[in-house]
Amino acid sequence: MEITLVKKIMEDGEECKKCREVSERLRSGDELRFIDKVVYADVRDPESEGSRLARELDVEIAPFFIVEEGGEKTIYKSYMVFKKNVLNKVLEAADIEVENKRKRTGDTDAFGISMASSAANGKNSPDIDALNKKFEGKSPQELLEWGLNTYHPNIALAWSGAEDVAIVDMMLRINPGSRIFTLDTGRLNKETYDLIDAVRKKYGIKVEVLLPDSAEAEKMLRERGMNFFYEGAEARKLCCNVRKVEPLKKMLASLDGWITGLRRDQAVTRTALNKIEIDDAFGGILKLNPLAGWSHDDVWDYIRKNDVPYNKLHDMGYPSIGCAPCTRAVESGEDIRAGRWWWETPESKECGLHVKKK
Repeated sequence: MEITLVKKIMEDGEECKKCREVSERLRSGDELRFIDKVVYADVRDPESEGSRLARELDVEIAPFFIVEEGGEKTIYKSYMVFKKNVLNKVLEAADIEVENKRKRTGDTDAFGISMASSAANGKNSPDIDALNKKFEGKSPQELLEWGLNTYHPNIALAWSGAEDVAIVDMMLRINPGSRIFTLDTGRLNKETYDLIDAVRKKYGIKVEVLLPDSAEAEKMLRERGMNFFYEGAEARKLCCNVRKVEPLKKMLASLDGWITGLRRDQAVTRTALNKIEIDDAFGGILKLNPLAGWSHDDVWDYIRKNDVPYNKLHDMGYPSIGCAPCTRAVESGEDIRAGRWWWETPESKECGLHVKKK
């Protein structure tokens, strides 16, 4: 069985109201994982995939579901009818399969990874060593599939608005309801905001935007000034803490796991990066780094082959992008992180989001 969800994009680039409501119903019921494909009928583009399907199937409303099974197509124009006739049966079958697998394998997850109690957070956590052995030679998509199937909707991607777009694309292909959030520090480049909007429109998703606490930010600026972070590493880390680390803490406190775009080739502080970690710095939740083993070229091959939107600053000599005052273009031959906090030594170039608890 293959299920396709067709949604409508209006003139303003947003999904229609009913499409948003149906998506929320699917998400709240953890049903998005059963949708194999989401396509859009864009009223601005009669040749968009969803528009063509609507014409071929003579459907005039959106959203609607296409269920293909045994060479036959069935169209559902009502979420409630679709849920009754399709989703309830699929959910029942999935529950039976998970239970049968649990009985066969003992105390393991649906992927055969043994679960053990985590002293850090008191929840059932996977065997990290076993996971790293299992996924070290696997693709990012395989790790993401495991993470999303095991933890969704309580796992989300921390998207920096740079080359992490490759993971955005992968996640939404696996589960259109994947959660994606970004930290808006208040000092990002215009090109970064443009990219966030481009991703929202292309994939028809809502990016969860986190902002710093206004009172904390105002106090910091009154006491230290607008650009005090140039004074040294400790000053800069204070700014990062208020604008990035504290908002992240609040977000991660509500999750069982998070996903990042970290790679081993990005910095000397990341060469020993594992694909799967328990993040003791943020309450002992799971942390997935699906691109850990990828190179800079691997990421860009994926972006180009899959026509993924990217930050236009990359075309201007910015391989690594953060806040505007703390990011510059790099010269040919320079390290890819040379443009980040360039007044500091390489060993100190972390903002506090990705550190090991001592």
